[in-house]
This record gives sequence, C-alpha cells and structure tokens, in this order.
Amino acid sequence: MARNSQLPYRPPLRSENLVLRPLEPTDANVVAELAGDWEVARWTSDIPHPYDATMARDFIAWSQDELASRRRFILAMVARASGELVGIISLTCNGAEEGEIGYWVGRPYQGRGFAREAAGAVIAMAFDALALRRVVAACRPDNEPSWRVMEGCGMAYREATQRWSMARRVTFELSLYAIDRPDEEEAG
Repeated sequence: MARNSQLPYRPPLRSENLVLRPLEPTDANVVAELAGDWEVARWTSDIPHPYDATMARDFIAWSQDELASRRRFILAMVARASGELVGIISLTCNGAEEGEIGYWVGRPYQGRGFAREAAGAVIAMAFDALALRRVVAACRPDNEPSWRVMEGCGMAYREATQRWSMARRVTFELSLYAIDRPDEEEAG
C-alpha cells in the first residue's frame, strides 16, 4: 500500500514466528471465521457476535483508514511457517504518549505463544518507532491466558477498571496492565 510509506515504521514487522502486516481485503473470510468463533469473541469487548464476512470487510476497510491516520495500528498476525492469518493485534495511540494494545488469536492457533510474541513486537514498536512512554492493555480478570501474555511482556497489573462494550452493550470489569519505556540509562 502506498499510504504505508508515511508510517513511523517499515511494515511488516517480523518476529521469530510471525509477520505482523496491515490487514488486506482478502483477509475478510479468515477474520470472519476466526473472530466469529464465540470462544474468541467472548473474551473481547469489541468483537460482536455473531460476526460475519461483511462485518470483517467493513472492519478491514476501517482498519486501513486508521492505519493511514497513524492513530491506530491494526495488524494481522501471520504465522511465518504456514502463511496463515492466526489473529489480530492493535496499538491505539491514546495521546499523552500512551498507547493501548489489544489482541486476539483464533482458537486453532491458541497456546502457541503467538499473542505474546506479537505483543512484544508491538510494544517494541511503540517505544522505538513511536516514542511512546507507556503501553497499557486490559483484559477480563478471569482471562488468565491474556494476563499471562501481558505479564510475559513485562507488563504489570495497575488497577481494576470498567469499560462499556459497544459490541455487547454491557460494561466489562477489566484488569489494566502497563509497561513504561525503559530509561535510556537502564536500556544502555
């Protein structure tokens, strides 16, 4: 995409087992299949259920606009070994030098470390390319796999919070985690 030339990093991001790239219209059916699984959607506040290919196409078009604006970076997690889209990770720039990550991994791909690897890469991008001071993430307190991902990336629990879910029209109780950019002295 030509509009990615204005991004503060050079896509795609690569990690040991993943390629993190902007979503493409051809991803719609896979996104709909994976995100449409109740066992994936139920742990998120943003994925409506049921979720279909039309919703996925609209989401992908919106994500491309968000990426172009540099406000939100929504990336496909693609397994390097197979080339399969396994999930999605996002970084939303909240202002005040803070960003928030969110992620989900399709059920067939859970338990393989993809979320932790993607989160680590996106946190590094947030600190290095975007110069953010803090990255936060939130999950339901009973979503142990998600808070373990956060802890595995160096994030620490900060507080309990509540958020309204447009997708479900309920308020979620969430645990907020955060990591601050290391000081120059500590990093060196």
